Amino acid sequence: MNTNRSSYALGAALGSALVLALCAPASAADIYNGGYEGGLKGGYDVPPPPPSDRGIYFKGYVGQANPDVGGMWNEYYDTDNVRVHHKDIKSSPLYGIGVGWQARHWLRFDLTGEYRGDAAFFAHDYYTGFNYTNEYTADIKSWLGLANAYIDMGNWCGFTPYIGAGIGFATISVEGLKDVNGRFNGVAFGGDKTTTNFAWALHAGVSYDVTPQMAIDLSYRYTDLGSAQSGTVVAYDGSDSYAGHHIKNITSNDLLFGVRYKLQRETVAYAPVK
Repeated sequence: MNTNRSSYALGAALGSALVLALCAPASAADIYNGGYEGGLKGGYDVPPPPPSDRGIYFKGYVGQANPDVGGMWNEYYDTDNVRVHHKDIKSSPLYGIGVGWQARHWLRFDLTGEYRGDAAFFAHDYYTGFNYTNEYTADIKSWLGLANAYIDMGNWCGFTPYIGAGIGFATISVEGLKDVNGRFNGVAFGGDKTTTNFAWALHAGVSYDVTPQMAIDLSYRYTDLGSAQSGTVVAYDGSDSYAGHHIKNITSNDLLFGVRYKLQRETVAYAPVK
């Protein structure tokens, strides 16, 4: 009986070895050659490792800027108790381009520049001591340049959520300011002026890999642009003037849609089978 058991064990071992020997070439062919006959693909004796994550990419994006105004000021605010009833910069489109570097599969950097389209500024204040109101209108235009860093938090079925931050500068132009006095029917006009400020931003978004080189991107960005002001404001008849109207602490909640394209990844060389 022991002899029979040994024979069965030996037969099972030989059968298993035969099956493995027959299956191994087929498995290798499936792995290296996509399931086709003919041995190792390209004559390599090891499977190619995954391509490097590093590389330069270019990006373009469009979006909508939704600005907020923190406050207003001009020199007359120091001579009376002023209540600001309304201050707003309307939404506007934005357009940007950039170039970046994928440093790791989870870390990337880029430089971006964007134009934030013409937006309307509306505001209203009330001078309690003098008992009159002013209504302000102007056009706001700006450019934003940022150096950004992002952390990609894994990839699921081609989707990659990420967070990021950036610092840079914002150039804000206040054009065509008009100050209408509601009590005395007076009108004053401000000169155009451009202000350049330190700017910073926080990002959160998700990208989708359309191809190994191209990804589409949907994101939210909180941006601090700094403050702006008009040029000297002069009454229509020259009877009065002040140095300028300040629009303070401009921030923006931006929605962005973009495309990133990574340049061709480097080719990895392998030693042929000897």
